[in-house]
Amino acid sequence: MVIGEQHGTPADPDERAAQFAHMAEVTRQSPGFVRGWWGADDDDQSLGHALVILDSLENARGLRRMVEENVTGVRLRIMEIGVAVPAS
Repeated sequence: MVIGEQHGTPADPDERAAQFAHMAEVTRQSPGFVRGWWGADDDDQSLGHALVILDSLENARGLRRMVEENVTGVRLRIMEIGVAVPAS
């Protein structure tokens, strides 16, 4: 999983939705993409968060490299999923 945060999320809800949709479309094309979520921080709407599941640690590292090479002001972390719990 790649966990990201970025300052500069637009305050306008339509602009924010467009930015997240663009980020989702670019990320969806990444090798190993499984699922992703994008949204604004509840306490600071100028801070955006992303959670992206990929099928391997190697693909997560590749996504992180691609984003870091093309996007400024982003902080990314990789979390190897140890336990997944389905909804009951």
